[in-house]
Amino acid sequence: MRWTGLSMKLLAKFNLLLILVFGLGLVLIAFNARSFLMDDAKKAVLSQAELMAASSKATRDYTEEEIGPLLEKTPQHADVFLPQTIPFYAATVTFNRLRKDFPDYTYKEATLNPTNLVDRAEDWQADIVNYFRNHPGETQLVAN
Repeated sequence: MRWTGLSMKLLAKFNLLLILVFGLGLVLIAFNARSFLMDDAKKAVLSQAELMAASSKATRDYTEEEIGPLLEKTPQHADVFLPQTIPFYAATVTFNRLRKDFPDYTYKEATLNPTNLVDRAEDWQADIVNYFRNHPGETQLVAN
């Protein structure tokens, strides 16, 4: 009987150790999985945002190079301002249509002195505009 009681205590300690090791392993796996999934989600969002920004730039370039010159030759352009000749207008309209499928994204060409007040830069955007204005050769912000 003494041997059975000793083996039961040893078995209980062994089970407790196994539970502790598996619990610790589960916590480590959960932490690593969460980090991996968060990084993957951030990459997916950035990839979508880059694609949408590239789409807006392509729309602007297309309007500036092909649509604007055609519309400027029309008789209506002499009498009436046609916003379709402005690359920013075309990009904004296109992006607003994209927002029907991607409502979490916004497009704004923030400027310090816009013709449309919707495009006025907020304080943090004005800081970025001024940074690039003061550092014209740089393409990335430098963190302070």
